[in-house]
Amino acid sequence: MRTLIIGDIHGCYDELRFLVDKFRPERKDRIITVGDVINRGPESYKCIEYIKELKAVSVMGNHEHWYLKCYPFSDNTVTSFSFRRLEIEDHIDWIRSLPYYYITDSFVVVHAGFNPVLAFQDNQHDLLVSVRTLERTSAPWFDDYHGAKHIYFGHWAKLGLFFGKNVTNLDSGCVYGGSLSGYIVEENRLLQIPAKKVYHSIYDETLQ
Repeated sequence: MRTLIIGDIHGCYDELRFLVDKFRPERKDRIITVGDVINRGPESYKCIEYIKELKAVSVMGNHEHWYLKCYPFSDNTVTSFSFRRLEIEDHIDWIRSLPYYYITDSFVVVHAGFNPVLAFQDNQHDLLVSVRTLERTSAPWFDDYHGAKHIYFGHWAKLGLFFGKNVTNLDSGCVYGGSLSGYIVEENRLLQIPAKKVYHSIYDETLQ
């Protein structure tokens, strides 16, 4: 069995398909995404459909998290995210079903990170999908992480692809014109697909 962990997709359907094709999954393989499957890119609906077709695991990203917080959109101003235009209401139950983290014997997948002082289950959901630096230190959250399990995360496009001692950031900014990254755990191998175009400016929003 092989495991492919995919960084932030953000509606970049073509790049997602190319990445999975490059992986060439077999029936026993598993695919996991770090969340933020939706928004900012062009085809959120098709990305969800494809991930469901693959029977892939996806953890909750901040864009899915805030989609649920804002749903059913009682007004026309929904924070900084234009959720209404996505037209993904058919998949609301799938979005609600997403776990905030995925733990195996050797690694953990979470969207943004966590406070290492606390167990995963004791971290607030808002923090799991949004943390980059810890308030008490102003340093990256992973500077305080010394656990045995490797943490795969995303959410931090400005940090970019990052391989630490026991952490890996797979958000390489596909929707911002970077690339879509996937990591094959058992082969210690990185797969990347360049973005077809810049779909969204990374400087347009304070929240990524």
